[in-house]
Amino acid sequence: MTNAKKDVTPSYGSIFKAIEGKAAGTKFGNGFVATQITLTGECDYQPLYIKVDDGAVVTEPYEYHDSNFFIDADAQAMADILNGVKNIYECIENGTVVVNGEVGKALVFIHTFFG
Repeated sequence: MTNAKKDVTPSYGSIFKAIEGKAAGTKFGNGFVATQITLTGECDYQPLYIKVDDGAVVTEPYEYHDSNFFIDADAQAMADILNGVKNIYECIENGTVVVNGEVGKALVFIHTFFG
């Protein structure tokens, strides 16, 4: 009998919960920024958002149409980022994460949230 590692596809719920926990524990500066993260791949285009307003963070499991920028991320890539297996910058470089919108706010948010 072998102990083969099972490939487990990350679920939308597990990724949302991890993002929600990370957002609650991240110290953001004052001001306003909102991003919609849309999970692609196995999660079939599931959105969530993170809104920061003067340091107060709200994370919800649905679209946010007035986002400053949008992050489209393959679900497996996002799970790998959240678990420390990959960093967001390599995922942006290889195309598994795409960022569109206000570049300045996106850069500050990504650096603060993902490191």
